[in-house]
Amino acid sequence: MRPPSFSQRPSRTDEDAGAREHFEDAALYDFEYRRRRADVTFYRRLAADRAAWGPPAPILDLACGTGRVTIPLLRDGHTVVGLDRSGPMLARAAARIARLPRARRQRALLVRGDLRALPFAPRCGLAIAAFHSVQHLVGRGDLLRFLRAARSSLVPGGWIAFDVLALAPSWKSRDPQRRWARTVFRHPVTGARLVYTTNHVYDPRRRALHFKIYYQPIDQDGRAYGPERVVRLCHRQLAPDEVESLLDRTGFRLIAKFGDFAGSPLDGDSDEHVYVARVEKPGVSS
Repeated sequence: MRPPSFSQRPSRTDEDAGAREHFEDAALYDFEYRRRRADVTFYRRLAADRAAWGPPAPILDLACGTGRVTIPLLRDGHTVVGLDRSGPMLARAAARIARLPRARRQRALLVRGDLRALPFAPRCGLAIAAFHSVQHLVGRGDLLRFLRAARSSLVPGGWIAFDVLALAPSWKSRDPQRRWARTVFRHPVTGARLVYTTNHVYDPRRRALHFKIYYQPIDQDGRAYGPERVVRLCHRQLAPDEVESLLDRTGFRLIAKFGDFAGSPLDGDSDEHVYVARVEKPGVSS
């Protein structure tokens, strides 16, 4: 079966869908990323460092999703405000929080909202945007609005931390008509047997990597049946110098950058770029 073609330049509609569609099936999301733990460990350690450095203040988990980072932070005793724009993801996070002991549940607040315009102004000591969340903001103006909104939520001297997935040069040359990463699995809720594949195209004009993720139902003999579900995912590519420029323009000072969640130096071979910055100029105009 020939995969659908990336026959046209991705549109703004594709960019918006690329920030939504991957998060509509919250149970499948948790299943697919159940082994991703290095970033959670990093942000837990960072939260402990920030708590030791300054007076107690809540943590803001931006694009908190199903609570992948929120729940461990609550278990560590932090007060956490989680924000996400996906109803299904927040509902799953709420169900997970409901299973925590009462003392931990009372330290949690979930809010539905957009990264670019927070619907409230908490005074937090640390803001986290884990798992490449900032890359769903493609336009430079959206990235600036996000950072300014995050800055306004932080106490003087507060920290922001986030990670970025770097585009391997070989990915740009991949044939967008081919399928990659073929995996057979069962849906964690329905039990349906599925084949997962993906392909992608890079839009250099917008510096956006557009993925298509395909879920094809198959029978016990491996034969395809029924419609194939196609999910779009979009990542804005952010080089270190651009990240530092964005932080500087929005009143932050970079205090650490790493090439992985173990603290390795950031260099040209790093897949994960991790940044920590401090509110430096709280009066910067938005």
